[in-house]
Parts: sequence; C-alpha cells; structure tokens
Amino acid sequence: MKTAGWSTRCVAGKVDRSECAVRSCWEQWTRKITNARKTGSGATRKTTRRDDRRIMRQALMDPTVTRSTIRADVCVDIVPQTISRLLRRSKS
Repeated sequence: MKTAGWSTRCVAGKVDRSECAVRSCWEQWTRKITNARKTGSGATRKTTRRDDRRIMRQALMDPTVTRSTIRADVCVDIVPQTISRLLRRSKS
C-alpha cells in the first residue's frame, strides 16, 4: 500500500493499526526487504535425534503399538501429536 503512494495514516486506517506500528513495520520491511521469521524463533525441541530414531524404531518393529506406549518408553515429556508428526514426516 505504501508502494502505491498511500500515506502512513491511510494505511493505518485500512489495516486497523496505529500509525507508529505501520511506520515501524514499513521501516523494518524496507531495511530487510523481507518479513521472514528469525532463525530459531520457534519452540525448542523436546526430543533429540536419538529419541526420534528410538520412536521410529519402535513404531516400525510393532505397528500396533500405541502413541501412549511409545511416549512412556521414550521417557520424554511429549504429547502424542509429536509422535504422529514425527512418523508422518519420516514417510515423506
């Protein structure tokens, strides 16, 4: 919007943000020419690569094993969705 010649006030009104927020966002964007997240800005990992391999090995050895059983065997405080995500990621 700013590249189209709109004022900071006009853009702020359109996106329902303060002029200061629009100005700082614009300055950051023109400085970096990107809006990508910083490296390492996500949540920290709870499982190590070794834990991941152990989960995979357990799932491959016994396809009927439940996520809760794997979770208890790994002895890491993770949610069952983490195990599902790891298994799904390994298939691709």
